[in-house]
Amino acid sequence: MSTTDFAEFERSGWARRSGTYDGGFGAMTAGLHEALLDAAGAAPGVRLLEVGCGTGRLAAGAVARGAEVVATDGVRQMVAVAAEALPGVRVLHAELPGLPFPDGGFDAAVGAFVINHVPDPPAAVRELAQVVRPGGRVALSCWDTLARNRAQGVFFDAVTAVGATPPAGLPGASPFARHAAPAGFAALLGAAGLTDVRVEHVTWTHRVDPDRWWRDVLTGTVLTSSLIEGQPAGTLARIRAAYDGLVAAHAPAGGDGTVDLPVAALLAVGTRPERP
Repeated sequence: MSTTDFAEFERSGWARRSGTYDGGFGAMTAGLHEALLDAAGAAPGVRLLEVGCGTGRLAAGAVARGAEVVATDGVRQMVAVAAEALPGVRVLHAELPGLPFPDGGFDAAVGAFVINHVPDPPAAVRELAQVVRPGGRVALSCWDTLARNRAQGVFFDAVTAVGATPPAGLPGASPFARHAAPAGFAALLGAAGLTDVRVEHVTWTHRVDPDRWWRDVLTGTVLTSSLIEGQPAGTLARIRAAYDGLVAAHAPAGGDGTVDLPVAALLAVGTRPERP
């Protein structure tokens, strides 16, 4: 799949999810938001750009801290949802790369789980490094390994357990995949000219009803949902049965039917060098 086809696959997929993402999968991703805003230095008066704003949860958190926020997303349907959720915030349709901002216009730029959805990650990070001022920060996140990130890993493990093959037309891997480890993520930011780069593991727990989480992932993701929903009915039923067995291992003793799913991400932050 070409980068153009990958971008269209992502764009059209997220357009379909604009009305169902926030209350399920989007709520789970919010477990990283405070750490991401801390890394970006979001505080009163800080001019902060969010890319890939989705439904506006992270931007709302930055506004609550007193930051002056501009939010962008490459999907018009997401922009509409975010604009309604963020009265008084400038919300724009803009793709990464291709942002309509001048050099050094922000104190910080932040993107929660967006870099793994862009067709050209190196170009995207270079652009983010350019739109922050000298001394400004760029903070980005991606998912950790499926072994650590069991909230998503149980789905891929269920697909593997039944021997299902990906439906035709799915991308084999995100262009970001080769950067999706601490050293690779750090190198990506460093190659964009950012300094003082650090990458850290961030973990949290998502407590959820297993039936609800199945629906949340199928209605709140693009690649994962396409991988599962594109299967024949019999295969889909076997995947669901395998999923049920995998999530059951995360049920707390004496619980109420919910499970505690470990979630894991990588958080990378770098600084644009000061001018000589």
